[in-house]
Amino acid sequence: MGYQSLNFLLFSAAVILVFYAVGKINRKGQQFVLLAANLAFYAIAGLRYLPFLLVTLFASFFSARSVGRIYEIADLKLSEAKDLAEKKEIRADAKKRAKKSMLFGVLVSLALLIVCKYLLFIIKNFNIVLKKFGAEPVGLFKIILPLGISFYTFMAVGYVLDVYWKRIKAEKNFVAYSVFLTYFPHIVQGPIGRYGNFKEQFDVNKGIVLDTQNLAFGAELAIWGLFKKLVIADRLSPFVSTFFDNPENYSGLVMIIAAVLYSIQIYADFSGCIDIISGISEMLGIKLEKNFNHPYFSRTIPEFWRRWHISLGDWFKDFVYFPVSTSAPVKKLKKAFRKRGLKKGELLVASCVPTVVVWVITGIWHGASWNYVAWGMFYAALMVGGNVFADFNKAATQKLKIDTESFSWRLFQMIRTFALCCVGRVFFRAEGLKKALVYFKNMFSSVSLEYILDDKIFTYGMNRENFLLVLLAIAVLFVVDLLEEKVPLRKTLSKQNIVFRYAVILLGIFAVIIFGVYGPQFNASEFIYEKF
Repeated sequence: MGYQSLNFLLFSAAVILVFYAVGKINRKGQQFVLLAANLAFYAIAGLRYLPFLLVTLFASFFSARSVGRIYEIADLKLSEAKDLAEKKEIRADAKKRAKKSMLFGVLVSLALLIVCKYLLFIIKNFNIVLKKFGAEPVGLFKIILPLGISFYTFMAVGYVLDVYWKRIKAEKNFVAYSVFLTYFPHIVQGPIGRYGNFKEQFDVNKGIVLDTQNLAFGAELAIWGLFKKLVIADRLSPFVSTFFDNPENYSGLVMIIAAVLYSIQIYADFSGCIDIISGISEMLGIKLEKNFNHPYFSRTIPEFWRRWHISLGDWFKDFVYFPVSTSAPVKKLKKAFRKRGLKKGELLVASCVPTVVVWVITGIWHGASWNYVAWGMFYAALMVGGNVFADFNKAATQKLKIDTESFSWRLFQMIRTFALCCVGRVFFRAEGLKKALVYFKNMFSSVSLEYILDDKIFTYGMNRENFLLVLLAIAVLFVVDLLEEKVPLRKTLSKQNIVFRYAVILLGIFAVIIFGVYGPQFNASEFIYEKF
């Protein structure tokens, strides 16, 4: 039941109807409606996936609950402590015991993710080493990869760590936490939610009252997401796949075009999915974390990643970047530079080491393949290079008298950033590192225009009419994103007269129905991030 399917829309409509109907009778009952809907949605995806989700659910809840109880008992003891020495001892003991409980929840959750997603990758690479030494390879076996495991694992781990670091209090209501972790809009592709934000919006004791503005705004966002997915992303998919699946058969400019169009496809696909599920969630009165902020208007790579997959970036910043930057090895390294009077080196260590760690893990998180590792290292190199050459770049722009705030310079920076992202996308989309390298080789091995000049380009999944249509749709996407950089469009639309407002909404619906890629002869493609 893909998020773009009619079945999902009907399922969501039924959930919304029952959710508010039960709320009219007893708002506490809304939590059970959502929990039942969440489990039903996940069970429909595959009953065999459910045990993995439940293990993560129970492990993270009871681990955090144990941490919470330890802190509560420690607080009582602290209130009765007679001196500072006794208080220090109580805190140290509580921290030690809380750490054990925290590690249980975190390690169980991560162990499931590692076994399901990475064990075969580890064994395959281990077998390569064994083969070189003439040893017998380890036998391979089939492992289930549960739907959304990368996303709900990070949410569970983030929750346990937030409780351990006292950012939030442990939830005592198992149903309330279960609703959060299994919440059907975000369980498959994110955003990677934080329990504190979710609980603020959905207090299970108070429930949620029907708000017509939430219904309208949510529906508008979902329609826009369907437009991005069905009209743009799915129309581009056959063309892009032609060149990425068999890069050895093509060369020249057409491969650059495919890389550019893939960058647009993945944005329309992923952000389209987020818009659909965020819209459905908003109709339920729960606003999910913002996950996109028009990333292709970014002037630098760091800015791009602050605008793309925002919830993942925030997760890595809180749970990887900061802990690594304050870890003992990094502190020792910084101290060594400081002793030698290398202040610049100290600052670079503080930023570059955690950056590399974050991007290696980010690459691995996306998939068990060396092309994802290469993708992560590509961005790590760009960001480290940006830090290393920051002073040089600043001096160069000053010496050349470049107005860094001029439109032309900003436009150059945006084009440069987009071009670098297109290079990174080749690693990301290719079916393995070897194919990525073949793609790069053939992309730049000639400047062949034969696929364009003789109209052969219209024979690879998109004819001339589809090309013109998708270019028009991309132009609409660009204009909407550009306007949203300046004004909140949904709020602006809500202030217009009712005829104009509903004309725009109906136009969006008809655009999806008429120009969307679906039907009896079309097998709708899954969302790109579902496989992660």
